[in-house]
Amino acid sequence: MSKGSGLALVVFLLAGAQTLATMAVYALPVLVAYAAPDFGMARANIGYQVGLVYLCAVFASAYGPRWLAIWGPVRTTQIALAAAAVGVALLSFAELTIALPATMLIGLAYGLTNPAASQLLGKLAPPSRRNMVFGLKQMGVPFGVALAGLMLPGTAELLGWRNAMLIAAAMLLTMVIGLQFKRADWDQDRGTPALQAGPLLLLKSPALGVIGLAAACYALVQIGLGAHMVAMLIGDYGWDSVSAGALVGLCQVVGGLSRIGWALVADTKLGGQRVLMMIGALSGIFLMMLPLVSSSQTFLLVLLFIAIGASTAGWNGVLVAESVRLAPAGAAGAASGAVISLSFAGAVLGPPLIALLGQELHGYRYAFALLATLPLAGAALCWFGRHARRGDFA
Repeated sequence: MSKGSGLALVVFLLAGAQTLATMAVYALPVLVAYAAPDFGMARANIGYQVGLVYLCAVFASAYGPRWLAIWGPVRTTQIALAAAAVGVALLSFAELTIALPATMLIGLAYGLTNPAASQLLGKLAPPSRRNMVFGLKQMGVPFGVALAGLMLPGTAELLGWRNAMLIAAAMLLTMVIGLQFKRADWDQDRGTPALQAGPLLLLKSPALGVIGLAAACYALVQIGLGAHMVAMLIGDYGWDSVSAGALVGLCQVVGGLSRIGWALVADTKLGGQRVLMMIGALSGIFLMMLPLVSSSQTFLLVLLFIAIGASTAGWNGVLVAESVRLAPAGAAGAASGAVISLSFAGAVLGPPLIALLGQELHGYRYAFALLATLPLAGAALCWFGRHARRGDFA
C-alpha cells in the first residue's frame, strides 16, 4: 500500500476502533450509580476499577508492539477489541470475582490499540499533517467517553445497566468484523523483525522521555476526571445521573474537537511541544477554578466544564504525533507505545488518588483544584525538554 493511499479510511476506522475501546473503559464508570448497588460497593470505589484498567494498559502499551510483527496492526486491533468485548460482557454479571479478570482484559485490550494504530499511521501520515492525522485518530478517546456518557445511562434507564453493557460488547464485536475487510491490505508487512519494546526505550531518547513524563501528568488528571466527573456532578453539585452523563458526553465531544484545533496549531504555527505547553497551562488554570463556582451557577459551571474538556482532553493526538516524529524509521509503534505507557502509568494513579483526595477534602472539586499543579508541571517539562536529545534505539 502506498503511503498516501487510503489514509482517510485508515484514520476513520482506527478512530472508530479507539472510540469503542475507550467506551469499554468508561462503560462501568458512567453506569456507576446503577451498578454500584449490585456490586455492593460505594460509587467512589469505581476509581480503583479504572486504575486497574490503566495498570494493565501500561504493560500492554509498553510490550504489545512485540506482537505487531507477528499479527500486524489490524489483527492486533481486532484481538484488542474482541478482548474488550468479552471484558465488558463479563462485568454485567456484577460479581467482584469476575470483575477482576474482566477489568484486566479491558486494560490489556486498551493498551494495544495505540501502538497498533501508530505503526500503521506512522507509515502513511505526511510530516506536514502528522499532528492532524493523529489528532483525528485520537478524537476516538473523548468520543468514546462521550459515547458511553450519552448512550449508556439512557439505555440503562430503559433496559437496565446489565443490558446496556451487553449492547456495548456487541458494538465492539461489530467493529472487529468491520476491520476484517482491510486486514489483508494493511497487515502486509507483518512478520518483520520486532524492535525491542518497553519503557527502557525512553532512557535512550531523553526527548521521548520528557514528553512521556508530561503525558503522565496530563493523563492523571484527564483520566481521573473521566472516572469521577459523574460522581462529582452528582455529589458536589447535586445533578442527576442522566444530566451528569450528558454533560460528560458534551465535554468529551468538545475535547475531541479541540484535538483538531490543537493539531492544526501544532502543524501550522507552534509545533508539537509548544502546543503541549499551552494545553498544560490552560488545564491547570481551569481546574483551579472549580471550587469558585457554586452548584446554583449552572450556566457558568457548564462553561467551565466545557473549557476543562477542551484543554485536559486535547493533548493526546499531538503527543502521539510527537512520539512518532522523534522515533527512528520503522519504530513508530514501539516509540509511541513506550511514551503512552507512561501516560497510562499516570492514569493508573489518577482515579484512586482522586477518590482518596475527594473523600479527605469532602469534595471532588477540591481534589481537582489541588491536582491542577500536575498539568502545570507537564507544561514546564515540555518547556525544558524542547532541546532534549532525541537519541536512538540502537
